[in-house]
Amino acid sequence: MRWILDACTLIYLIKAKLFSKFMDLVEYPVVIDSSVCQEVIIDGKEKNYPDAFEAETLLNKFRIPVISIEVSYELNLFGDPGETSCYLLTKEDGICLTSDDRAYKKFIRENLKVMKIDTFYYEKYVNNDLKKDEFIGILRKLEGINAIKPKSMLFFMEKLFQKREVDKND
Repeated sequence: MRWILDACTLIYLIKAKLFSKFMDLVEYPVVIDSSVCQEVIIDGKEKNYPDAFEAETLLNKFRIPVISIEVSYELNLFGDPGETSCYLLTKEDGICLTSDDRAYKKFIRENLKVMKIDTFYYEKYVNNDLKKDEFIGILRKLEGINAIKPKSMLFFMEKLFQKREVDKND
């Protein structure tokens, strides 16, 4: 099993300064594909995006493999090379971490393992890998860069409240 990051999730982790924390929490290897690398790093550096340079540094620091995969025969399903390659890698053996609602729904329809970034951190909180304050801080960082919607923030705050009520009654 491995984690497959799509481009928007990689960018969000970088922008929110959460990539190192994410790497501390993952239990499986993390990979990206060459299309995501092209979009985030190569194209980003050509456009002089600071996040592209930081992404390159962090991918090198954590030795994240970049996997080349032929996407042309499946490209019509997603229309985007990065999403298509994440789909193909997930089919092989993995969990795609995406922040794209449209891609998320397609992965679910295809019965593939997929997770949104906020859910990843919530599961880490539930498993006691994160403290409540850390989890809330992460949600705030993600909301601050528009990686999650306010609706998602409210959803998880309600889940925290429900968990607290259950814990009080136990």
